Amino acid sequence: MLDTSQSEFITQAQRGDTRVIGMMYERYHTGIFRYLYYRVGDRQTAEDLTSEVFVRMLRFLPAYRPQNVSFQAWLFQIARNLAIDHHRKMLVRNPVRLEEDLTAGNDDPAVETEHGLTSQSLRKALNRLTDEQRDVIVMRFVTAMPIAEVAQALHKSESSIKGLQRRALIALRETLNEWEIVYD
Repeated sequence: MLDTSQSEFITQAQRGDTRVIGMMYERYHTGIFRYLYYRVGDRQTAEDLTSEVFVRMLRFLPAYRPQNVSFQAWLFQIARNLAIDHHRKMLVRNPVRLEEDLTAGNDDPAVETEHGLTSQSLRKALNRLTDEQRDVIVMRFVTAMPIAEVAQALHKSESSIKGLQRRALIALRETLNEWEIVYD
């Protein structure tokens, strides 16, 4: 799972080395945020859940064992569980959400609008997938996780992940064709 230097890195973090913990946060923060954003569809909620992932990382880091699952897959397991819990809570509350864009604030309105439409269309298309398919697509293509780590995070075999990915991509293509959206 981990080479010697990665294993030492984890051990230092487990001993409370704040520099190493900060490096872990910097390395994984963006991927976790992107995954949660595409799962919950709201920037503020994704930011809150991302923070909670790292709070839980700190709480449970002493019990983490590298031989069981890669560190990245472990973090995504935490993020996935938080997203599932969030959706369960939302079913009870049924709030009205304000749509927000994932852009960083481009000065060119045309570019900002195009990015917003692309992000919005992708989010809507992803919502038509099953939860497992959406998880696979976001982990594989938005956060660039290897298949082996996606399999660990979702507690599935690599061949199962490949099948989910294939079916999800076919479903996305059909949805985008139905909507007559063309991506180059």
